Amino acid sequence: MTTMNKLFAYFGLIFALMGYQTASQASVALEDLNGNKISLASLHGKWVFINYWASWCGPCLEEISALNHFYATKHPEKVAVFAVNFDSSSVPQQRRLAQENDIEYPSLNPSSLKSLHLDNISVVPVTYVFDPKGNLNTTLYGGQTEENLQALLNS
Repeated sequence: MTTMNKLFAYFGLIFALMGYQTASQASVALEDLNGNKISLASLHGKWVFINYWASWCGPCLEEISALNHFYATKHPEKVAVFAVNFDSSSVPQQRRLAQENDIEYPSLNPSSLKSLHLDNISVVPVTYVFDPKGNLNTTLYGGQTEENLQALLNS
């Protein structure tokens, strides 16, 4: 993907998360591994953490407990945390992997992110952090601690 295409992809995601309603974005919704839809409008006003992980990735597995605790202790009206499995596996396999690895926050179906262009991942773990206005605040590479995540909320 060229640099220009990456810029367009990131801006597309930012506008979608900000709630701008174009004809193509009006129907955009994320989908969890159980098929439940999550509208982008429901995420407006929240810090959104989208974490890509893989079952074979040591740092990914190590950060799950920090993400679980971060998710459990934050107010759901202020923070949303999502997992996206990077393994090339079916949805039932992804559900099994999330359960086996004790992921307590919602897991998204990777195919529901294609319209947001968050599917060109080259390294895991990676966490995209969006501020309450829908702006991409930062991209975190490598395993994260709860303290690192909390520091973003305080910035």
